[in-house]
Amino acid sequence: MNAKRVVLIILSSLAGIIFAFVFNYGIIEKILIPNPCYYHTHETNKVFDLFYGLHASEGFHPFPTLLNFTITGALGAVLGAALPICCLNKLNRRKTA
Repeated sequence: MNAKRVVLIILSSLAGIIFAFVFNYGIIEKILIPNPCYYHTHETNKVFDLFYGLHASEGFHPFPTLLNFTITGALGAVLGAALPICCLNKLNRRKTA
């Protein structure tokens, strides 16, 4: 692996992480939690509690947990790195064929 390829994979991983966070908190969270004040009077389930916490500092509105941050970042990094690896492998196959 040459340096150019490593830099491309690292930059695309970072771009994937940024895209994953924007997608998660810009789109997914708006779909899953359209009204954050709903949870003032209703109970949450176990799956919701894994990904969101209701903290007093946030006014008891859902706030992402460390697990949510970790999974979002990991998925973004993996998907961001997978794209250039697949594309580079296809280019290498075309050059040798």
